[in-house]
Amino acid sequence: MSYWITSRNLGALFPPICGTPPRCKSVYVGKSRLRGPYFYNPFELYSQGVLTSPNLMVFGQIGYGKSALVKAILNRHLEIGYRVCILDPKGEYQQLTQMNSGSSFAFGTKKGAGLNPLSFQGGNPSNGDAVHLERLSNLVVTFSAILDRPISSLEEYVIENALSNCENRHDLVDMNDLYQELQYLARSQEGSAENRYYEESDCARSLGIELRRYLFGDLIGIIDGRKADPKANIELGRILNVDLFTASNPGVMAVGVPVFLSLLKNALSKGGHKYLIALDEAWMALSSPGCVGFFRSYWKLARSYGIANIAVVHRSEDLLVPGDQASGGGQIAAGLVSDSQTFIIFHLDPVPARKIGGLLELTETEISLLGTLKRGSCLWKVAGETFIVDVQLTDKERKIFDTDARMV
Repeated sequence: MSYWITSRNLGALFPPICGTPPRCKSVYVGKSRLRGPYFYNPFELYSQGVLTSPNLMVFGQIGYGKSALVKAILNRHLEIGYRVCILDPKGEYQQLTQMNSGSSFAFGTKKGAGLNPLSFQGGNPSNGDAVHLERLSNLVVTFSAILDRPISSLEEYVIENALSNCENRHDLVDMNDLYQELQYLARSQEGSAENRYYEESDCARSLGIELRRYLFGDLIGIIDGRKADPKANIELGRILNVDLFTASNPGVMAVGVPVFLSLLKNALSKGGHKYLIALDEAWMALSSPGCVGFFRSYWKLARSYGIANIAVVHRSEDLLVPGDQASGGGQIAAGLVSDSQTFIIFHLDPVPARKIGGLLELTETEISLLGTLKRGSCLWKVAGETFIVDVQLTDKERKIFDTDARMV
């Protein structure tokens, strides 16, 4: 015996891939198979209680439309008043930035063109202690990244002493001022009979030598921003593109990105806008131990900052953290996954599909579907519900967002 059914009944036959679409109507993504138009806005869904975390993670092999989808999501959120910050290791977001009258920042372009870790985000408040503590916090991040390890108590004492001396001499300070103070501390206590002063002098000298590379040596253009240059600060406008592609300096990921994130955190804490923070090619940042802790912090504190983080990776292996002693070397950075509730997966071959399936707790049906997805089609997992979505780009978006433009 046979029966005629309509597409409305297919959800009962295939419940793992026919969830009820989210109840937002502000940002169109594409067509959900069997369910019509598909909309997604993490802030709107969070306010409705559908999501408890606004963070997104995008997986998939190269060439299946990950970057185009992320650009479309960012652009469509910009159109309705949200703001965007992009960490762009591939140099592919310049057109999106220009099209939305945004600003760009590039590391390592020339001497003096880097960030200033001693700038104060959000102006100069009357509370000098707040300025001092924010600067000191940024310096701890900066030197921990430079040294590729947590700084010692003695090092923090010397850094704080040098910073206080700088602030007593200048209202605005930069790393050149700090370098001069470290040099002064190293010279002024030379030859002291007291062991304590000798240790401080030796520590100041060592810190100055490490910092010198970033001010005068082979790593210029990362943290050598001048105090009088507004470009050395984080300017959070409608869209900010941090170009990580232009610079060839190896210190950009190790030092530049942690410093940028530290300054960004301070700026976000003083702002009143909601931001989407996008990290394309996330494996590059996650391969740097100095960045891992920051991204975990951003994922966990997304609601406090009023942001939605987006990480674009290829496979589950991209979330391996080398030397992560807290969870065991080579362990998956599970914190980013557990603090996300939206996962978008494009085409994957069987082996990486099964690894992603284990990481995200996908069903066998969902895992088998990943190998059948064509370019522009993706599987969405949103708060436990599953959808197959065909991404829809306008002609203008397709022209600007197509990653293959350089090849063809």
